[in-house]
Amino acid sequence: MIIKGSAIPEVNFRKGYEISEAQEQIDHFAERITTPANPFEPEKHGEQRFWYILEGEANVTINGECTTVGPSDLILIEPWTDHSLRADDWVRWICFG
Repeated sequence: MIIKGSAIPEVNFRKGYEISEAQEQIDHFAERITTPANPFEPEKHGEQRFWYILEGEANVTINGECTTVGPSDLILIEPWTDHSLRADDWVRWICFG
């Protein structure tokens, strides 16, 4: 699932990302930078992950479906789902879950 930040209205300088139905417990948090020389290679694992794009633009592939994402987009990755992230230039993002 991808939540496009540009589609969420800002109210009182706040954007609310509705993830309560998808989130159980956060036990992982990392900030990453991905470049053409440092792609996030395809993988899958048993934990749910959320990716939040801070800066730049990238292509996220989830189960073979590729989507372009940018600042304020939130990507929800279910357990055991193939996923990867590649950037033509660079992208700074947070991974948590």
